[in-house]
Amino acid sequence: MTMAKATALRPGALGALLLILAAAGAAAARPQDPQAALVRAWAPDDPTDHLLASADRPPPLTPEGARLLAQRLAERKAPDPQFDRTRWCAGPGMPRIMLMPYPFEIKAERGYLAFLFGWYRWYRLVDMSGQEPQFELPTTMGYSAGHWDGRTLVIRTVGLEDETILDASGLPHSDRMALTERLRVLPNGHLEERVTIDDPAFYTRPWTAVATYHPAPAGIVGDDLCPDRIARGEPAVAGGRRPAGRGAAQ
Repeated sequence: MTMAKATALRPGALGALLLILAAAGAAAARPQDPQAALVRAWAPDDPTDHLLASADRPPPLTPEGARLLAQRLAERKAPDPQFDRTRWCAGPGMPRIMLMPYPFEIKAERGYLAFLFGWYRWYRLVDMSGQEPQFELPTTMGYSAGHWDGRTLVIRTVGLEDETILDASGLPHSDRMALTERLRVLPNGHLEERVTIDDPAFYTRPWTAVATYHPAPAGIVGDDLCPDRIARGEPAVAGGRRPAGRGAAQ
């Protein structure tokens, strides 16, 4: 009788306990904060020089876009292709910097998401205040604004300089191009980015390319100094071609 009294719960206490257990179960079942899953270091699964549309189809170039790409592909055979501004360490632009063979880190701070890249200290900021991106003059990385659509981060970028290129092969774009990225962490822990290019100046319709990234160790994002690479006779970008007149005969 004494033991039964010691272990019994009053109806009110039992109800409170059930509420606590239900709340704990709901918290355990609640999905992880999507931003918390995104904010870390990532490395590309398959760095590429050639951006393709979905299902590995070629981009839908206009005749002018096709002409300009063919000219640049021919120019790539030269020691120093003039259309590629990374050869003198200028910024790659978007989305090219996301395709380069370097890790990057995503950080969240005061209403912004920052992408910190491992090539020559480049970075980009995404305004998460809910405003649409606006610009007066085009810049290397453009102007980006983002919001969450469920567990997917949606980023819209405008105002990218037309001197940058979409990929290392030389895919062109105008300074009126709009990029829409959709980033989400997949069930396998990898990051998927779907980027839609909308630029009637060079493409017959908007088109989407897909890239994936795997988690990288914290602190792996270093600082690959482009001028130092060139001074050593190495390509400006890892895996690229050596600069003309430097190191070719060694």
